[in-house]
Amino acid sequence: MGPKRCSGGACPSGDGTAFTLGVLFAPLGVVAVSLTVSLARGRWAWGRRRVWGTVGCGLLLGLVPGRLWHDSLYGPRLDAVWAAPPDRPSDVRGVGNWGVGSTLVRARSDGLTAYNTRDGQERWTLAAPPRQSVCALGARTGAGTGLVGFAGYRQPCASVALVDLSTGRTRWRRAVTVEPGAGRIALADGTAAVAEDTAVRGLNAADGRETWRRNLGTGCRAGAVDASAARVLLVEQCEDGHAVRMRITSLDARTGAPRWSAPLPVASRPEELLVLSAEPAVIALRESDARGTAAVLSFDGEGRRRAAVPLSGRRDDLVLSAGTEDFAARPAFTAAVVRDVLVTAVEQPGDTGAHRVAAYSLRDGGALWDRSFEDDVAALTRGPDGNAAVLTRRFSDGTVRRLDPRTGTSVGEPEPIGGEDRLVGHGAAELYDDGHGRVVVNRDGTDDHPPAFGARPR
Repeated sequence: MGPKRCSGGACPSGDGTAFTLGVLFAPLGVVAVSLTVSLARGRWAWGRRRVWGTVGCGLLLGLVPGRLWHDSLYGPRLDAVWAAPPDRPSDVRGVGNWGVGSTLVRARSDGLTAYNTRDGQERWTLAAPPRQSVCALGARTGAGTGLVGFAGYRQPCASVALVDLSTGRTRWRRAVTVEPGAGRIALADGTAAVAEDTAVRGLNAADGRETWRRNLGTGCRAGAVDASAARVLLVEQCEDGHAVRMRITSLDARTGAPRWSAPLPVASRPEELLVLSAEPAVIALRESDARGTAAVLSFDGEGRRRAAVPLSGRRDDLVLSAGTEDFAARPAFTAAVVRDVLVTAVEQPGDTGAHRVAAYSLRDGGALWDRSFEDDVAALTRGPDGNAAVLTRRFSDGTVRRLDPRTGTSVGEPEPIGGEDRLVGHGAAELYDDGHGRVVVNRDGTDDHPPAFGARPR
């Protein structure tokens, strides 16, 4: 059956399905045992004890083909082997996550918690300072560390800290003034970048000392900042009266020197700005002017604009994130840049959710392929093997699918997640591969969906 197995939607998951199939086969088992015993004894009159014994044997016999049929429907599957305890207090939400090897770090508004992805055991916790909350997270980690910001109630981020992700120890903490939210702080190899009101600063990752500063012009502010290992990507917004200008600049992470800079095609304030990749530079930009730019823009290593993929095209609307239901400090995009391809969840007119995945060339913006599922696309990421990994969700059942980013063809078979009910929540989710299986993180872990769980191949 191959890739066609459960191809349209979520494969059945959980032992409840196997039990149901077994019950359906149980009467056949009873009949089979009864006929066998009757033929062997040559008569039909039995005692009560023998009748009940035969019924019991038949029920057990019926469970076997039911279970085998169930397993044949599955093919490869993942079993949930651990689930984190519910979030408490009940008003907290996940704001972002990092996955580093066998460590999952889940940030809530009140601090960070690290889990061992092998067994779900809590490795460490780091509480936010008194009367402060997690306000920002760097999108990437570096050298086993992550950058986190803290803010008071309705205040800008007042400090950033570099955290050792193996121990939870704070390496250093520095005072800053940074707007809360995504795209405000970033971590390159050896440098932490923070976007403040009038400047972008580079801090030495070893001790937090300022190593460079890029002052912004009059009327200018940092719209977003992100980083790769060696580059810091800055999107700058400037206003002069009613005139609005925006520029994207790639900086050397170690020195802050500009490598290239390019104007963005805007004439009004941005309504939406997301950095999907720092290197290659890929951003999503939507102007407040309905007739303005609304596209994913890609740039080459010299700053030349390559592709413009409309956020709303003739056939599809790109669904890059969960919007207001996403992780606030570090969004879990339902889109991934894989080499020169953008793979993203999409909706078409009449769809009640994102049931499709499509790919576009970042060289010329052309559509490459699209796939349709009966399930919602809950998470999408680039896997360690270079393929796109997609988590689809039907109710609370999840299925992991791997797709070739160039063609959209399935790599291997779908992997339904079983072992427990109500695993994948209804808000934003994030999918990780720790080298031994899958880890899924839910934004809302206060209900009967776990904050995070791990699944392993059966």
